[in-house]
Formats: sequence, C-alpha cells, structure tokens
Amino acid sequence: MRWTVTLGASFDERTFERALAGFRRMYNVAPERVLCAPDVLGCFAALMGRSPDDAHQRSLRYDGLPVVSAILAPGTIVFEGHVDEERMGDW
Repeated sequence: MRWTVTLGASFDERTFERALAGFRRMYNVAPERVLCAPDVLGCFAALMGRSPDDAHQRSLRYDGLPVVSAILAPGTIVFEGHVDEERMGDW
C-alpha cells in the first residue's frame, strides 16, 4: 500500500507526525518505510537534529521506520506498508 502526502517545501515535526498518524488511522497498521522527495528528506534531516548532509547517508529513521530518498515531486512524502485486507477496518 502506498499513501502519498504533500508536506510542502518546509514543514515541522508535528506536520510529519500528523502525516504518519494519518497512514496509521487509514490502514490500521504502521508503515514499513517512508519515501521522501529530496527536498523533504533534507528538511527531515535538519528537523531531526542532524545535518542536512545526513540525508545522503540513507541511514535516517523515524520511530523505527527507514526514511529514504525517492524520485517524487518536490514536497512529497510516501508511506509504504503492507495492509492485511482481512484486518483492514477492524479498528
């Protein structure tokens, strides 16, 4: 399952957390990874108290989830995960 959210060029941790919570509410599971447009990944690295250069290391994580760069439209983030169709909606 892929869920795309537009965060914009600059965002804060709360906005990122709301996007993550939206995936969890929608599908009743945590995502397996987070794909980010390069500008989003740089902003994410800076927000998490790291250097924006860390975005190129491919070792960023948030709440245990890998956060990686992807070819996406600027300001875009995609949450990917496996949704068990039998459990979907059982919340």
